[in-house]
Amino acid sequence: MKYISFFIFFIVQWAFGQALYPYLQNPTPNSMIVNWKTSSNNETTVLYGTSPTNLNVTFTGTTNIFSDTGYNNNYYYHTAKIANLQPNTKYYYKIKTGTSESAVYNFKTLPLPGQAATANGKIRFFIMGDNQIKAEPRYDTLTLNAYKKLKEKFGASSDPSDNIALTFMVGDQVDVGTLDHYENVHFKKNIKLSPYIPIQTTVGNHETYGSLGMNAYNAHFYTDEVKYQGIASGSKNYYAQQAGNVLFISLNTEKTEPAQMAWLQQVLTAANNDSTVAWIISLAHRPYQAEQYVGDISTWVRNTAVPLMATSSKYLMHIGAHHHLYHRGQLKNSPTYQLISGGVAWDQYWGMSTEQDFDDVQKTLTDWTYQIVEVDVPGGKVDVESYSIGGVYHKKNNELIDSFHRYKNMPKPAKPSISNTFTGPVTLPLTLNGSAFSSANGELLNTTQFLISKVADFSVVDKEIYRDFENWFGKDGNGTPDITKNQNANVDITKATIAGNSITNGNYYVKVRYRDRNLEWSDWSDVKQFTVTGSVVSNPSFTLNKTEYLQNEPIIATYTDGPGNNQDWVGIYKKGQNPSSTTSQAYIYTNGQTAGTAAFTNGIAAKGQYFAGYFANNGYTDIAPKKNFYVGPKVQLQTTADTYPIGGTVIVNFSNGPNLTKDWIGIYKMGQTPGSIGASKWSYVTTEAGTLNFTGLSKGYYYAQYFLEDGYTPIGEKVFFKVGNLITELLTNKPVYTLGENITASWTDSPGIVKDWIGIYPQNISIPDDNFVSYTYFGGITEGTKTISGSALPATPGNYYMVMFTNDSYTEVSNRVQFQVTGATLGTGEAKSTEKNVVLYPNPAKPGEPTFIKSDYPIEKIELLSANGDMLYESKNINNQKFSLVNENLPQGVYFVKVYSRKLFTLKLIIK
Repeated sequence: MKYISFFIFFIVQWAFGQALYPYLQNPTPNSMIVNWKTSSNNETTVLYGTSPTNLNVTFTGTTNIFSDTGYNNNYYYHTAKIANLQPNTKYYYKIKTGTSESAVYNFKTLPLPGQAATANGKIRFFIMGDNQIKAEPRYDTLTLNAYKKLKEKFGASSDPSDNIALTFMVGDQVDVGTLDHYENVHFKKNIKLSPYIPIQTTVGNHETYGSLGMNAYNAHFYTDEVKYQGIASGSKNYYAQQAGNVLFISLNTEKTEPAQMAWLQQVLTAANNDSTVAWIISLAHRPYQAEQYVGDISTWVRNTAVPLMATSSKYLMHIGAHHHLYHRGQLKNSPTYQLISGGVAWDQYWGMSTEQDFDDVQKTLTDWTYQIVEVDVPGGKVDVESYSIGGVYHKKNNELIDSFHRYKNMPKPAKPSISNTFTGPVTLPLTLNGSAFSSANGELLNTTQFLISKVADFSVVDKEIYRDFENWFGKDGNGTPDITKNQNANVDITKATIAGNSITNGNYYVKVRYRDRNLEWSDWSDVKQFTVTGSVVSNPSFTLNKTEYLQNEPIIATYTDGPGNNQDWVGIYKKGQNPSSTTSQAYIYTNGQTAGTAAFTNGIAAKGQYFAGYFANNGYTDIAPKKNFYVGPKVQLQTTADTYPIGGTVIVNFSNGPNLTKDWIGIYKMGQTPGSIGASKWSYVTTEAGTLNFTGLSKGYYYAQYFLEDGYTPIGEKVFFKVGNLITELLTNKPVYTLGENITASWTDSPGIVKDWIGIYPQNISIPDDNFVSYTYFGGITEGTKTISGSALPATPGNYYMVMFTNDSYTEVSNRVQFQVTGATLGTGEAKSTEKNVVLYPNPAKPGEPTFIKSDYPIEKIELLSANGDMLYESKNINNQKFSLVNENLPQGVYFVKVYSRKLFTLKLIIK
């Protein structure tokens, strides 16, 4: 999960003192939903009009009263859906509940479909995501800086509604689905923007956690009312919404049922035929790609949803979150961006996870960011700016860290050429020299792609060299882990070097193309041919495009670095057959090519197991290892539950099986590899569909899989389940540690998910949440050890416990291990107050800096008072021992902080 000292933070609203803050959602050209929360009174009144001094229309809405375990206050949720409004019109309003009234705010309805929102033809949007931290002023600082940026860009007298039509937030807006988090994270931290700009949300994994989970999400948001062209999703979890000439498609990556895909296809078809839609932007919490925590993406987004949307010429970009950083890449073969807008959530820096530098990612920056998307409606242009406030180690003042664009109907770059002249064989290394980049409209070079092949039509690529002009990846030298290195600094990407022994001897073809920063590709250069000598003599390879085929589905075999005999050939046989004594199922000659493809377009009709071989000179000598594959229906497995009791019966349903002789279903523990270890339980199948019951499984995390013909060849997808609760056994190496001493944790039988984590909590935190001492990921290893050190250790003496959670949630999967830390010390920079049990630091403080309060006992309430004793802020039901005040709006002077704990403490706070 996350590391940060367990502080609770809140914003002091100096000079206002309103108790009511509206939250806007679901805008249309003719309506707006206004929400707010109170702790009493069910009156829901909105007064509005087109003048700030004449709110001449009164609208009465409805109120829902919510309750939640552990929420010690009343929760009145007010909803007013104001209809019959005029398109693209600014309205002024205030909200009223009982004797409480808000300030006068304003919003703007959306323009009609296809139209701009501003007089100069623009419509703009904010993008924010993954802002779930409650215990620090990160999210509220981000929204405050976004508010300031609007004033800076468009004038101090302008309102946010004048320039931003809508904010989209890409999931994990709360850490857990509780009333506390919706009130104090999502709503309270948005109060700089939410009264002016409507906010639309996307389901993240953290919305599904907590005492209420998705019930809280569904209660607060009304996305099931959102339709595009009359197409409703029938779900609050995904929807499509048009604003101006942009269609936003918000997807749910937490549950990717077939109904969502059918809906997406329907929406995309309508958008392609809609002249008012010029651009399509998709949003989903889990991203298309990620260079940290590699593999922690949505394969459904990457392999299914985005490829479908990329068939549309209107598709601009996919925006994800889940990873707590900023990332931008591009699809290789369509003018489409893919982003991560990771907001200000839990720290994610270089060196914390498995990392990989991917071709389709241009930059990964561990910054806290938001984006402004500006659409020039008549001009057919989109410009995106990403602004950063830095991170834990380095603060930034609304710094522009990235900008990119996509303009329609622009010329593509000039066709490049390769300037090398090959008069004879060459030895490696070889540098290929591309021509200078040229563009008729002044665009700059973004990407080059060199392809090297032994086949003239490049149907088989022996080597690809694909680079962007910048490649921000990995930690920069010995600096802090939030400083990213540009791997392509001072690299001329119009030149490509083929390293020694990276390709074999033989004849090759090469071509290159250039891509500009408008994502337009040039034509391919003319092909040049060269011969390599003195390299690896032979390194033949042979692959199939799949390992599982439907009956009669085309089978594509690819071969490289073959001997080039005229009668080299590729053949298909049934498993167990001897090629030298059995007629093949099918065969294709290579006709002397050393590399190419053999396409069996009619596939194989009979279901079963087969292999393909690459043989030499009309004989049966293998040129490369054979490849096994399966032909038949796609088997489906499903358990009747996700969790079974110890001693219970695990029921596995199967359907669409091939029902070959001695097919079987096996049950294995997570982390086990079939064949290297026996199955925990197994049973033969004797029908194409049926049910198998497995009893006697011990507690643990398991998967079931279908295997062929008494062997270990799996087909279909695994199905996962668990037996028992608190399955993982967690241990520490000692019961007592001195302050600063490393702690070694060991465990068995973890769930095996990459974002499982170990948390350390003070013993007084009985229900784990974001008030941890530290968090530690361990790569999803099912059995192992992890040394916890440095800033992840408790900073003060006391009694603590350690526990394991699964999948970035607060779901406990292990026992709690109690331990003690001895040896008292105060943290650096803390200054004791005159009161014995409370510390206030730094003091004096500067405006805009946090002021920390530390108590030896849980704090019930905090009051901030002026020097004259006027109440400025009050926060109740704290129940934690550390807090922070954000002094953003406090003028210089003397203040008093009353801390209600074991007794009342009054501390003087000086702002210099």
